[in-house]
Amino acid sequence: MELNLLEKSILATIAYYDVMDYPLTGFEVFKYLMNPKHIASLSKLNPDSEIEPFKTINLIDVLRTLNASTLKQYIDQENGFYFLKEFTPPKAGRDLYRLRIERQKISDELWKKSIKIIKWIQIVPFIKMVLMNGSMAIHNAKKESDIDLLIVVKNKRIWLTRFLITAFFQITGRRRHGKKVANRFCLNHYIADNNLKISTASLRIAYLAHLVPVLELEQGIYNRFQFENRWAGNYLYFYNLEKLDNRQKIKNNNFLKSIRRFQEIILNTFIGTILEKIFKFFQIAHIKRSKLLNQEGGRIIFNDTQLEFHPDSPQSKILHKYNHNLKSLGLDIQEEDTEFS
Repeated sequence: MELNLLEKSILATIAYYDVMDYPLTGFEVFKYLMNPKHIASLSKLNPDSEIEPFKTINLIDVLRTLNASTLKQYIDQENGFYFLKEFTPPKAGRDLYRLRIERQKISDELWKKSIKIIKWIQIVPFIKMVLMNGSMAIHNAKKESDIDLLIVVKNKRIWLTRFLITAFFQITGRRRHGKKVANRFCLNHYIADNNLKISTASLRIAYLAHLVPVLELEQGIYNRFQFENRWAGNYLYFYNLEKLDNRQKIKNNNFLKSIRRFQEIILNTFIGTILEKIFKFFQIAHIKRSKLLNQEGGRIIFNDTQLEFHPDSPQSKILHKYNHNLKSLGLDIQEEDTEFS
């Protein structure tokens, strides 16, 4: 029996998270649902005609479809978690359920420790927002996981702020470097507040919906960030839906705010401009001397509005496994690797 677009979207969503051994609740399938219009384009269908019955999708539609007989040949569920049935022995589904619970506990403990550190970077000048990324953002951390942060900073102070943040985490002994990875902060992505749009569009990066704003020091900047990256709605049906907002913010500290503002007054002068140029020169020189630029399959971006260091980006591996899942399910779709094209 031929699956309709909503069924394909649900199945593709579960197949994507299967790559990360991450079974989904019914609400999460709804929240992170791949856009049926995107699925239609991959299927070489006419989106305008095929998408008509699915222009409006609600939680009831998703739950009803999830539990219909059509998808039961592909997915199973235990304790409210949905996962692929086809690729693993019968007991593996229950193992995935237990694995998610175990990782949830690990993530909760790591969250508590992380928040205690992150709240203190309110003292660093020119920070506008800090977002949690990666496995921590979806509470799927392992014991050996690091903590990925995306940091939004003031325009024309990105190099200076990066130096100060790196120094802060180095002094506190929580910066990831070398073989020191577990439970340390990975400071691999900075964006200036005058250009909040992520420079690379892809399915994996579209899952910005996972990003959790833990520190918002400028009112409304998270909404601006979501708006500037609304292109993600081409991939995710419910991207930027306010009622699905996922904030777990740290309360702003007035004392730390006053110290930060005092530093900004000084560094908003020619002193800050000179320091910005100096730190830019030395950081670019260090980047060019490093082996980062020579690694294949990675994504390195460094300019005055965005600094991103993913020399070993998992994008290609994730897409390969995801496309393998889709093919094994018999779906006539394959996701293109647009991140490095």
